[in-house]
Amino acid sequence: MTNLIGIKDFKEIELLIPPLPEQHAIVAEIESRLSVCDKIEEGIEHSLRQAESLRQSILKKAFEGKLVPQDPSDEPASKLLERIRADRDKQAAEQRNVNSKRKGKTKTKIAA
Repeated sequence: MTNLIGIKDFKEIELLIPPLPEQHAIVAEIESRLSVCDKIEEGIEHSLRQAESLRQSILKKAFEGKLVPQDPSDEPASKLLERIRADRDKQAAEQRNVNSKRKGKTKTKIAA
């Protein structure tokens, strides 16, 4: 059994509406709070823009080597990158060599 609400039921509902001055006070309070929310939102957006700008500035200084004092005895980044590439190439060659030896042993075992 379903409970249906008809027009008669709505006619019987007593709806209390506050007096007009109280309605105006409620609207004024809501508008005031929404205004505060808008100001907070603007502040957050401003802070986010400022944070992004600072982040970009920090990254720029870091890449320029101006974020911390530089040690003159440190090798240049270009030489460090060359050394890292050479080490990777050497490790890759060693790994290929190990893999090819493993494959050779596997073939020998299968053939035996």
